[in-house]
Amino acid sequence: MTQSLPDVALPPPTPTPAPARESGAIARLSRSLRGLPPAERWWGPGCGGLAGWLQRSAQALPGEDLTPRFKTLLARVREGEPVLPDAAKRHQYVLVRGMLGDELPGYLLDNVQRLERRGLDVLEAPVDTEGLITDNVAVLREALLDAEHFGRSVVLVGHSKGGVECTATLALHPELRRVVRAVVTLQAPYGGSSLAHDLATTPDMRRLIDFAFPLLFHGVSRSVEELSYTSRMEFIRKHPYPAGIPTVSLATSRLSRLSSLYPLQRYLRDRYGYASDGLVTALDAEVPGAGVVRLDDMDHSEAALRALPGLSRYHPGDLTEAMVALALDAR
Repeated sequence: MTQSLPDVALPPPTPTPAPARESGAIARLSRSLRGLPPAERWWGPGCGGLAGWLQRSAQALPGEDLTPRFKTLLARVREGEPVLPDAAKRHQYVLVRGMLGDELPGYLLDNVQRLERRGLDVLEAPVDTEGLITDNVAVLREALLDAEHFGRSVVLVGHSKGGVECTATLALHPELRRVVRAVVTLQAPYGGSSLAHDLATTPDMRRLIDFAFPLLFHGVSRSVEELSYTSRMEFIRKHPYPAGIPTVSLATSRLSRLSSLYPLQRYLRDRYGYASDGLVTALDAEVPGAGVVRLDDMDHSEAALRALPGLSRYHPGDLTEAMVALALDAR
């Protein structure tokens, strides 16, 4: 069975009055390139009230809080104790990068190496991290069919947009659930990304991504819009995630000056009151019906990139090993 969602109307946003604009185009572009302005200077509809829309829908499936179990496993991992079941070696582990993952040195490196050191068969899916979800779903579908051809079951592990693409693959091709042993989503904007929504709907920033995203990253600017609340709501209504697939989601937030994403964390808090990891709110990272790990001291980069000593409480390899162990234990 798949979950069905009723039509949920977007709550009317409260527009922020437009500030006085700088006189010249160069000044406006320079302001945009400096990054996000203070929250009070943003204008346009924004995404107030939209975070967590999926959890508020009448038929949303509640998820089990696995945070205490995760912390126990993480402590054991840090002590060097084995936490993965012997059956873990029967599966192939397909890791999926998030947006701009191809541009970040070391992205998912520790995650991959940790699983390989545990003797697991790991494949990094060759997705286009700046491409459209449907194109990357086609790549993941082929990976699952290849695994099935060789008699392998698969554990999908996706970070950020990669987690959205893992769930989208099974939503669009539910027959492939026969190949999938479990799914792990790490900080995935399953319900949508507040930041992506604002970038797509705020005129000045939309013009910037339409221009800069293809030029700087050879990407498709519409891939940002696909993570807006409007787009995710439409997709989930048409293609709900199949029930019964062992799935564990990591939902995080952080507000710390030690985080490289502090300006974004503060923007989402000051403008909307959202607790986020800088790119995704904790509410939107929960897949309906999935087990969920909730952490309030992790930013969006920490699950996939090793931080400088003293700036992070988590190591990507430790985190991945504990999350995979949880997923393989899920029913």
